[in-house]
Amino acid sequence: MNACVAFCLPRFTAVAIGMEFIIALHALCLILLSAYAFHQGVLLALYLHRPARRPLPALRRQSCHHAPTVTIQIPLFNERYVAERIIAAAAAQDYPADKLHIQVLDDSTDDTTEIACRAIARARRRGIRIELLHRIHRTGYKAGALAAGLARAPGDLIAIFDADFLPAPDFLRRLICERRVFDDPCVGFVQTRWDYLNRDASLLTRAQAMTLDVHFIIEQPVRSSNGLLMNFNGSGGIWRRACIEDAGGWQHDTLTEDLDLSYRAELRGWRGVYLVDEPAPSELPNDVLAYKRQQARWARGTLQTARKLLPAIVTSSLPWHCKLAAWMHLTGYFIHPLILLMSLTTPLLVLHALLGIHHGASAGLPMWVNAISLLSLAPIASMFAAHAARGRTVLQFLRDLPASLMLGIGVSFSNTVAMLKALFEKQTGDFARTPKLHRSALRDTPQAYLIRPDWTMWIELGLALYIGGVVISILRLGYWLSVAPMLIYMLGFGSVWLNQMVNVLRSAER
Repeated sequence: MNACVAFCLPRFTAVAIGMEFIIALHALCLILLSAYAFHQGVLLALYLHRPARRPLPALRRQSCHHAPTVTIQIPLFNERYVAERIIAAAAAQDYPADKLHIQVLDDSTDDTTEIACRAIARARRRGIRIELLHRIHRTGYKAGALAAGLARAPGDLIAIFDADFLPAPDFLRRLICERRVFDDPCVGFVQTRWDYLNRDASLLTRAQAMTLDVHFIIEQPVRSSNGLLMNFNGSGGIWRRACIEDAGGWQHDTLTEDLDLSYRAELRGWRGVYLVDEPAPSELPNDVLAYKRQQARWARGTLQTARKLLPAIVTSSLPWHCKLAAWMHLTGYFIHPLILLMSLTTPLLVLHALLGIHHGASAGLPMWVNAISLLSLAPIASMFAAHAARGRTVLQFLRDLPASLMLGIGVSFSNTVAMLKALFEKQTGDFARTPKLHRSALRDTPQAYLIRPDWTMWIELGLALYIGGVVISILRLGYWLSVAPMLIYMLGFGSVWLNQMVNVLRSAER
């Protein structure tokens, strides 16, 4: 008996120590997640308690006779399905022709260049000043293309539209001539609210829109109106040329050149303005693979920008609350590794607690763990507030919320991998574009436009199976209600993997 006890005791001790470590790790993740949730709650409170705004007066059509010269930049890379549309939209701007100049910054390696040339020829026949700048090498990717175009741009103001955007014909007139946003010499850039041409195309696009709305309807207006550092979103906005040059120009040492430049400009004393009531229609990624690629690029680029600029922000003369808000903004993607760790520890903690109860022990999670988890309602409340601001119904919110939460969980591993690359790799990395496709072209998509899953999909499958195994164990113990916290994790990883697998099978049939 003594020999048996001596043999088993170290094992029991190791298990106990292991569980203590898991509990401590779980608690740390909860504390950090609660900090980000609290920050989101503060932004929501500022949004809800903002002074009542008077309705905007009806804008009268005003002459742009004394308006500044504007250059519209359209960066393209293999955008055969949307290149013609964005060029036509830029050429249709209701702005004096002698003060409008358009640059098509084309790095394409397919027939996009030919399509763009035909669209440019049509615009020139209408008297539009438009040129194609084609680069053979994609040095600096989008930032490099913008910088190369800026060197030849005659405009005092620089408007930027990505290939998947569709600006209204009066976009420039409204912002420059009627709203006169650049009359203030301190305004360096203006960002408009992204709208979505394909929001209701699928459950995936609705889930994406619900998440993005928090940024474009809650966060950006609050940052802009409260003097916090805000970011340019890469498209659907206008820059003052002098601001770009004063801030050091477009740089390609991060994958989020827009975030990088806007923060550098604001550190130089320039101000960003956000117009929540001015929409800039765009298209959302139409499948999980495209969404994963986009999110991984944003996660890696944001962390690269944090590494680059946080020291300057911390040592700047900005008020402490601005520094703290900027810190939370630039490190916001840290929620993904925290969610990943939570998905690993939650099943073990729940199973451990239920096994203790099952065997008559008083095992259980501390009450404070459950109490602090209530802070997670702040992001959900922000999603609802943004959803309501869009004029959408409660039933639509309840329908789309689970998919939005599962999508965020499902990409947490791939985003974590991207962030680790940002931390430990010196190279900036490839600017992996998100292909834009018309729905009519999905069945006949060229191979070059298809995104193929990488190894992360198999880890996502493994995570879903791991959590599913724990769920089955808990159900066999008879604690049916206790599996609820884990279903969202299991379905999140499982649905993302399944969507990728469907893409693999469809590609195999081609």
